[in-house]
Amino acid sequence: MTEHPSEKPTEPIYQETKPLPPRPPKPPQPPRETRALQTPKTGGPAGGGPANYQQQYDYDRPTPPPEHVPGRKSRVTAGLLGILLGVVGAHRFYLGYKGLGWIMLLITAVSLGNAWFVPAIWGGIEGILYLVMRKGYWSVDAKHKPLQW
Repeated sequence: MTEHPSEKPTEPIYQETKPLPPRPPKPPQPPRETRALQTPKTGGPAGGGPANYQQQYDYDRPTPPPEHVPGRKSRVTAGLLGILLGVVGAHRFYLGYKGLGWIMLLITAVSLGNAWFVPAIWGGIEGILYLVMRKGYWSVDAKHKPLQW
């Protein structure tokens, strides 16, 4: 009678090895100059570019803080629009979700205002979520740009 393969003694999966020798220390390197400190090259054959060369990056101008980036939508505005004007989907139009904005507006218009509470509750809940949530669906607009305070 032969033994089943699972009953045979197995070899260890790994074998103990000697520890690796310590790495030699790296020699100290001179500090590298950052691009912000480099002077832009001027035109001419010795300068490396044509005479009408425009500098592509402006390193002297500081970048604006993330709270004040132009073109980004405000989460406070979206939240207040959802709470106050959610019945017509104003917060959805503001953030670029035009399809859902039209749906909310049509629910109110088609029912002749009789079902105003459905998009009002819907918009109120979404308005609170835009004010509270910091990650995920409720923190970005239709173009996936993060909302600013």
